[in-house]
Amino acid sequence: MIIKCPECGHQVSDRAKTCPSCGIDIAGHITRCPDCGEYIFKDDRECPNCHCTINASASEPAEEQGVASQLYGLTPEIPEIPQPEESKKSKGHKILWSSIVVGFVIALIIVFLGIYFYQKSQQENEMRAYENAMMSTEPAVLQNFLDMYIDASVAHRDSIKAHLEILKKVDRDWQNALATQSKTALQLFMDRNPENIHVPEARLIIDSLDFEAAKLEDTMDAYQKYMDGHQQGAYYDEAANAYDRIRTEAEEKRRQAQQDSIMKAQKAAEAKTAQPVQPATKPAQPASKPAQPAAKSTQPKSAQPATKPAQSTQPAKKQ
Repeated sequence: MIIKCPECGHQVSDRAKTCPSCGIDIAGHITRCPDCGEYIFKDDRECPNCHCTINASASEPAEEQGVASQLYGLTPEIPEIPQPEESKKSKGHKILWSSIVVGFVIALIIVFLGIYFYQKSQQENEMRAYENAMMSTEPAVLQNFLDMYIDASVAHRDSIKAHLEILKKVDRDWQNALATQSKTALQLFMDRNPENIHVPEARLIIDSLDFEAAKLEDTMDAYQKYMDGHQQGAYYDEAANAYDRIRTEAEEKRRQAQQDSIMKAQKAAEAKTAQPVQPATKPAQPASKPAQPAAKSTQPKSAQPATKPAQSTQPAKKQ
């Protein structure tokens, strides 16, 4: 019968004198454990497999059977030996303790795995929150990161704090620009912070200020200037309507002026045709009397003055 060597565990015949693997004596020196049925040495008082105590009386039948098998070449059937009550209890306790130990080890493995995955998940969440906070322009987002991730790395918390201070300064600049309601201040804020969340609101305020200035001037040039600078403005349609109104009024005034000019010309022509026709030349004057012959002067020429009296060269006084 092929059995397992109690010494080395290799297969060997129970009738072999020695084990071919380890050289220990086999025939006549082995017996079966009454508890687990494994082959052990007769000298053993405790089974190395189940650790039960081997009685000398229990090993004798196995020894006799071994001798009989060697003499007659028979393999006797070994009757089942009833196990002692104490051996069954000890075996049950061992199984119980083994189960407890295995369960405890499994529980520890589960706990450690849970802690590992939880910490890894927290690190990933913290990294995502850090990246979102650094890209955000809202101070509330950065403050929320500092409140939630108290155990975050020092480098991350310092970066968030520095970024938060910058955003707070930008927010103060916005409040000052908003308080002034000045186009210059609002435009300066937008130029310095083009990605800030308040930029759309600043554009709306500037749009409103420019439209109010155009309304105050109320001219075609003012409305045209607003429409050129705010093609997507909130008041573009209203400015276009006002521009059309002023243009229509100007055209109406020009037509009215033309009509008035035409009417005046017509009236002047009618008045001219209503006057009587004047003769083209004056009537001839009567012929003048024949000239009297000039009387000869009896005085000598030398008696007449040689020259005329000199006229005064002083200008006459203005009355």
